[in-house]
Amino acid sequence: MAFGDRLTAAAVLDGLRQRAWSVLIVSAFVVLAAAGAAGPMFAEASDNAAFEARRQQIPLTARQTDAAVVRVSANVGPRSIDQEPILEDLRGVTGLSEPDLTGGSIGAELAAPQYWGFTVRAGDRRERGRFFAVGTPGAELVPTGRGQGDDGLWLPKPMADELGVRPGDRIELSLRRGARGTPRTTTTTVNGIYAVDPGGRLPADPPGTNKWALRQGDTPGDTEYETLPAYLLVGTVATVERLSGTVGDDIFWSVEAALAKGTTLADARRTADEVELLRRKYATRLPAEADDPMALRFASGIGRIVETAKTTTDAVRQRTRPVEWAATAIGLASVLAVALLSARRREREIRHAVAVGMSPPRVGGLWLLEHLVPAVLGAGLGWVVAWQLVDRLGPPGAIEESIKPAAQYSTGAALAGLVTVAAVGAAAAARRVRPAPPAVARRALPWGLMVVIAALVAAAGLASAGDSANGVDLLVPLLVLAAAGVVAGWLPGRLAGSRTRLPSSPGRAVLWLARRRLGAGGTERRLAVVVVTAGLGMLLFALSAVDSTDVSDEDRIAVAAGAEGVATIEGSWALDKTAVPVPRDSPNPPPLDQPVPGVHNPPLPPGSTMVWRTDVRTLLDDDQKDLLIIDPARFADVALWGRGADLAEARRAVADLAARPTDGGRARVIAVADPASADVDIVRMVAGSMDQYFTVAARVDAFPGMRGRPMYVTVTDPTLGLLGPEDPRLRPINQFLNSLFPTAFLWSSGGATGVHAVTQPAGVEPQRVSTAAQLRQEAAYVATDRARGYQVAIAGYLALLAVLTLCIYAQRTATLRRPTDLMLARVGLGRARIRRASAVEFVLLAAVSYAAAVAGVAALSPLGARLLDGQPGLLPRFVLRLSPDGLAITAGAAVVAIFLALALTSLSRTEENAYRDD
Repeated sequence: MAFGDRLTAAAVLDGLRQRAWSVLIVSAFVVLAAAGAAGPMFAEASDNAAFEARRQQIPLTARQTDAAVVRVSANVGPRSIDQEPILEDLRGVTGLSEPDLTGGSIGAELAAPQYWGFTVRAGDRRERGRFFAVGTPGAELVPTGRGQGDDGLWLPKPMADELGVRPGDRIELSLRRGARGTPRTTTTTVNGIYAVDPGGRLPADPPGTNKWALRQGDTPGDTEYETLPAYLLVGTVATVERLSGTVGDDIFWSVEAALAKGTTLADARRTADEVELLRRKYATRLPAEADDPMALRFASGIGRIVETAKTTTDAVRQRTRPVEWAATAIGLASVLAVALLSARRREREIRHAVAVGMSPPRVGGLWLLEHLVPAVLGAGLGWVVAWQLVDRLGPPGAIEESIKPAAQYSTGAALAGLVTVAAVGAAAAARRVRPAPPAVARRALPWGLMVVIAALVAAAGLASAGDSANGVDLLVPLLVLAAAGVVAGWLPGRLAGSRTRLPSSPGRAVLWLARRRLGAGGTERRLAVVVVTAGLGMLLFALSAVDSTDVSDEDRIAVAAGAEGVATIEGSWALDKTAVPVPRDSPNPPPLDQPVPGVHNPPLPPGSTMVWRTDVRTLLDDDQKDLLIIDPARFADVALWGRGADLAEARRAVADLAARPTDGGRARVIAVADPASADVDIVRMVAGSMDQYFTVAARVDAFPGMRGRPMYVTVTDPTLGLLGPEDPRLRPINQFLNSLFPTAFLWSSGGATGVHAVTQPAGVEPQRVSTAAQLRQEAAYVATDRARGYQVAIAGYLALLAVLTLCIYAQRTATLRRPTDLMLARVGLGRARIRRASAVEFVLLAAVSYAAAVAGVAALSPLGARLLDGQPGLLPRFVLRLSPDGLAITAGAAVVAIFLALALTSLSRTEENAYRDD
């Protein structure tokens, strides 16, 4: 075997022969590959979770244009066999279930305005009904009585009870066109009786299906009560076609198909595209005519569901992309750090290789081969780690199509790492081929200064940009934290001091040795501090981002919703049986600016309160503002208050308002997000006939129930009492509503259930009910929940990178210091003191990195809204806060790194091996 071949074979096998160093190399490639593979898997899982959640949110009463179905009704022929081309077209659409052929009576619509009457007769009893054909009535209906065979019709239970028939009985069908037309009749058998829905007309859906609910509005209507669906005489396609032909009815055929269960978002997108092509095909071939009852009807909500889910998942990706990109960048940086430390570790080997005539490309190629096996192992293990990470901690969506792309990304990341290692090896050899002349001092590349300048430029660019963060802006956190690491990398050298003599007391030698080694670390130590700081910082940044977005979303839901349930009602008097009526006809009416005797807030159960809102002007500017009138004692227990500082301040302001509602005879108000009142203590408000002065009690930036414009909050009695007969708590006479306060709200801490628990006993039907639960299903808020697990998981292996880097540095320094450690032990310092010195060194390095990481994330706080806020126009403003849990977890990661580093340096070695270059 040739010399080169032996080197090649040795290089391929040498990647796993370096003991602890091999483990570190594989770990670096595992983290890099996992960072690359996790993105596609998370994207698919997020897509599918959002899509499935959207499908589950579709109400049973939705129309087919909003549901995951396709329904094509086209006048392509009067017979059922004529629908075969449409059936074949839908069978050709991927992702759809087997299409069903249905048909409903359309004779009345075609005969209009001529009289058209269809009746079912049993003995001397008659009832109206319409034909409807399905594939298998017994399977698609909920039977309450059943006969044998399929040659007959199924009747709804109300009709069967009215006619007094049972399965097996004979009924007469009669259809008459025109007031003087001759009826055409036939007889058939009652094949079964089916249950109806709560509306009493349409068939009830069997458990697990909602076909009939989706057909609301698309079934034949009652010929007398036109706003109601008709009682349906349901039979097989063949039966209905035969009976309708006998009596002279016309059937309008439809083909229905549903999106298959378990369909992913990618499949649904392809299905939606094919359905849209099919729609255009039929629209071109059969143009719709609005006045034709048999015009083309094409209904499908698949595309709308897909777009809604895509909106949600885009918001999720906006949350996770900064951490994902940073994880990949740090993973590549870790492989680079391993390669650079390997170059320093194997400096003697590189000199020998150059001395025997090996070219730099040859050395780089050997390094690539040496790291090939670790890279392959890392790519495979990283793919598995990413898969399990997303599957267990990511969104609850299926991971199918991204398996292969994730493997490709994992392989690509590993290849990038291999190229990086080969480039470092070749560069290290090139420096030895043409060393600098002795007379010329070699100047080190100021990489630290370059990183700091890049971070400052990137941060300034992001801060001054006018739009949201995107592209390379998402790497600003990594650059800032790396810059913090560069600054921190100089601190250990400053901590070392200038003392070089061995202390006279062995007890003081531990600190002396630790300080001396900190000062002698050079570029390797600074690089290690940069990577450890970036890893710990990104862990803290991710955990703080998760916590801050949670707080922001809860606060914004509280501001937008106000309470768990809010109902708009006609007036508070509707819930108050003891409400005093408006004294319009009283012989001694009260003064207009005095409370009406007996007026009071409506008595409501705990967990609910009344709130009034109206538009006002303050004369401080020309803008309309909201005036919210509350009962502060009850309001504080009902409203949502989130977890942020802005709403906490608002809650304290409400408590102060409850303790002191007036000041010098004037009602006190809380000014909310109104800069016009910043310098005034007394505000005059005008609304209709109301013109009052208020004392500003507090100024806050956000408040529950805001509608996106400045607002004032005051208390009921001092404000409403001055309205006299205009007080909205008074019961109106002859339902003449108060025009000053047109909107009254019932707020409940129990959501919609709590609202109805108050309104139903009083016989009040709310005009509108909104809940915080509805807001929590919006895309931006779902994004926070979907992204949380993934961000935490990504943060976890960012911390692993920090641990890995400190371990690499520890292993490298332990190798270089073995001869020195042996000599120090022999001159009386002792192995125990040397180990303690290493412990002090690594503790100081980890502490400096941790402090720099905390400082870096704190420096990112002003940029947090630009990086993480998907809804920058909402209140309260997004603030990136350091998470207390994140600080503790990050400190724990630093402690783990210290213990593992010490474990690597405490491996026993023989004296002979101590003098060898590892």
